Amino acid sequence: MGLVKWSRRMTTNLLAQWSALHRKQCGLSGAMLAPHEVGCWTPPTDVVESARGLLVRMEVAGVARAELCVRLEGRVLIVEGTRPSPCRAGLRFRQMELEYGPFRRVVPLPFAVASRRAVAELADGVLEIFLPRATRPSAALTVTVVVCR
Repeated sequence: MGLVKWSRRMTTNLLAQWSALHRKQCGLSGAMLAPHEVGCWTPPTDVVESARGLLVRMEVAGVARAELCVRLEGRVLIVEGTRPSPCRAGLRFRQMELEYGPFRRVVPLPFAVASRRAVAELADGVLEIFLPRATRPSAALTVTVVVCR
């Protein structure tokens, strides 16, 4: 096997192919587990359980409050939004790791929550949703996101 002369274009193409493969793989496994939808980016999410309820913490830096939708449907939390792309005419990215565009996260809840007492706050690029425990399931509800500074 002979040596192949290295070029920046080869590296860029390889990285682009690897990134595309990774996104497809994540999308396929995500479709099986339902945390997000194929074609969407997935914000990192923590779900913490306490005696009082659940705290869902989601990293959504760059997503405006107006672009967020938080819904409860039975024992499922759905968070949707859009992070606008910074791509502008005349710009050429040398490296791009952040994901942009729409996202949808579906979080199955381990118990019924009191949807009318749910609270969602957005501060410093982190969305925190507190879901108190309920004795019986609540009706589907859209939760208002409050921006905190």
